[in-house]
Amino acid sequence: MAVNKYDHLFVSGIDPEIQKHRPYAAIGFINGQTFPGCNDYTVFWVGEKPYGAYGTDKWGEIFHGPHEHKNPDVSMYLGTDPENPMELGAEVEFCVGPEMEKHIITKSTIIYMPANFPHFPWRILKVTRPFILVATIQSPTTNEKARRDMIPEKDRDRMIFVDAGYEDEGIKPKFDWPSKAGPRPDYMK
Repeated sequence: MAVNKYDHLFVSGIDPEIQKHRPYAAIGFINGQTFPGCNDYTVFWVGEKPYGAYGTDKWGEIFHGPHEHKNPDVSMYLGTDPENPMELGAEVEFCVGPEMEKHIITKSTIIYMPANFPHFPWRILKVTRPFILVATIQSPTTNEKARRDMIPEKDRDRMIFVDAGYEDEGIKPKFDWPSKAGPRPDYMK
């Protein structure tokens, strides 16, 4: 029972059912199901080890494959060093556009991706200091369409592809699990 009138607007932590479908240590998650009209927001703590993300014990082995969203997408990479907040403490590879233009992120950065704009492959190359990743889809639910066509077939064995709600909102996400990542985790079955 709420103590104050607006306690329900404060979210701390993440529902264990939702955490099963998030590959990192999620700090919080809200969307249109949590609050009608709210966009999809997830906040991750990204540490030196991948917490079993993508079936690996170290960063850099597995990529998230190229995809697009039918709504704008904003990602924020935030360093946690109070003496130098612009230093990310990590190296993140982030590709954008139909050309898959490669960027290496090492500073606190905000990335805006317009609707239907292909982006990724994406992978964390290394982490020397934990950082915070805020991922937003400007829609009440996640929608993602995998773009397998942008990657040669021979390179797909290290990439996760996700299809979720792009064509039909509310469908359960479908994960294509890369063979190089080993057994598929339970949360992706």
